[in-house]
Parts: sequence; C-alpha cells; structure tokens
Amino acid sequence: LAFWSYQVYQERLYQEYSLSRADSQLKQMEKVLTQHNQSRELELTAMRGEIASLKKVMEEYKRKYSDVSERLMERNRQYQKLLGLYDSLRLRNMVVGAGERETQPQPGYQDVNPVMAKQLAPQRSPQFLSMGTDRDGHFFSGLEADGSNNFFQFNSPAKEKVRPFINKR
Repeated sequence: LAFWSYQVYQERLYQEYSLSRADSQLKQMEKVLTQHNQSRELELTAMRGEIASLKKVMEEYKRKYSDVSERLMERNRQYQKLLGLYDSLRLRNMVVGAGERETQPQPGYQDVNPVMAKQLAPQRSPQFLSMGTDRDGHFFSGLEADGSNNFFQFNSPAKEKVRPFINKR
C-alpha cells in the first residue's frame, strides 16, 4: 500500500509539473499570438492608410486628367475652328486667284465687256496672314504661276519669288 501511495503521489507530481509546463507554454503561445495579432493589426492599419492616401492621389489624378482632357477638347475645338477658317481663306484666295486669271484678257477673246468683268470678279480681301520677311515660312498655295491646278502645292522659295500667294511684309 505504501508503494502504491508513493506511485500515486509521484504521478500527481508529474501531472502537476506537466500541467504547469503546458500552462507556461499556453501563456507563451498566447503572447506570441497577441504579438502576431498586434503586428497584423498594425500592418492592416498601415495598409488602410496607404489605400486612403492612394485614393486621394487617384482622385487628384482624376481631377488633373479631367482638367487636361477639357483643355485638350477646347484646343481641339479651337484647332478645328482655325482649320475651317484656314480652309475657307485658302479656298477664297484660290477663287480670287482664278477669278483674276479669268478676267485677264486672253489673245483671241476681245469681246469681253470690261465693266461686266469687274462686276463678276470677286473683291480681294485684306491679307490676314503675314509671316514677316522669312520667305521659307510659306509652304502651301492654291494656284501657281505656272498654271498647275493641284489642290495642294508645295512651294519652293524660287517659285514664291515669281508669284507669292500671300504678300509678305
């Protein structure tokens, strides 16, 4: 009986030791878990802050993109408007140039009434486009002095000296 009570006592001591050891391991694991949770919470908070700042940056970029696209659309409208004005001016000057050629007396046609020819000839508009003394700045003209009737002509400086399309100052 004494041996048996000694065995029970030893077993109880071993169980208490195992329990205290498991308790300390549990507390240590809880600390590790708490530390992990805290670090994850900090990371999550940092990521949320980063997301918020990135959203602000994205909103700023959206606003800038909107502003730039509005300015681009406005400039495109201005460009289209200027292009239309340029085309109408170019066509009007082509008609004026063609009208001047038609009203010039040609050999064999002396029966043209000069009063009627002046009334039919379009009036010359003021010269809006002047490029200064730089003669290389003018590249396109409607009708050339050599009689070519292409829609667009590339002018060389030599041809411009013969008959410039736009008077330069």
